[in-house]
Amino acid sequence: MKKKNWQRAFKDTLPVMMGYLAMGAAAGIVLAGTLPRLPATPLWGSVSSALSISGALQFLMVGWIKEGITLTDVVLLTVFLNLRYAMYGFSLIERFEGIPRWKKWYLIWTLTDETYALECADKRSGKEESVDYCMKVGFLDHCYWISGVTLGTLAGGALPFNCKGIDFAMTALFLVILTDQMREKFNRLPAVTGFAAALLARIFFPVDKMLIPAMGVMTLVFLLARRKFEAQKEKES
Repeated sequence: MKKKNWQRAFKDTLPVMMGYLAMGAAAGIVLAGTLPRLPATPLWGSVSSALSISGALQFLMVGWIKEGITLTDVVLLTVFLNLRYAMYGFSLIERFEGIPRWKKWYLIWTLTDETYALECADKRSGKEESVDYCMKVGFLDHCYWISGVTLGTLAGGALPFNCKGIDFAMTALFLVILTDQMREKFNRLPAVTGFAAALLARIFFPVDKMLIPAMGVMTLVFLLARRKFEAQKEKES
């Protein structure tokens, strides 16, 4: 069973591997261009990507290093950006109930958008086999991201080129995802809400201070209008 799960998990995560290696490499190149040209830079890339399995945070950390932002801002940005993972986790509580604690913590630690999508797509009735599959998916996706960032730091430190603009790769990825999601009508109102919140934050706050207010407004609106969004989705489905 375990060997079969390895094979299936690897096959299912191949699209994730291609995305994570490319995005991770971009994050690693930007990191290498920001930190001093030290032999330990690839090590920093590996450690940071192992401890922070979040593409958006990986890119943001580069700006944090440059600007030296306060710990309070780091905590708030991290909470707001990763709040969606808590929502993902709520839907998996019953499924992973009763499993060993270390497995539960690792499943929480490795939860990403892509990993969650694969875990939800697994419909096997056997709990032990399903958990084993999810553990392997999380582990493989974790390794892909670490490998991508590490390779990026190696390339960024060895190749003399201007890395300006590479950090737009994460923004471009989210734009592609948004474009695909906007084909469904019930996704358009949340998208407009996010755009409006960002626009208001840009009007009332400077560029380097707008992200936290924008995320806060979006979170508040989504919580208050959750029933309306769910009703609209159910109606249009």
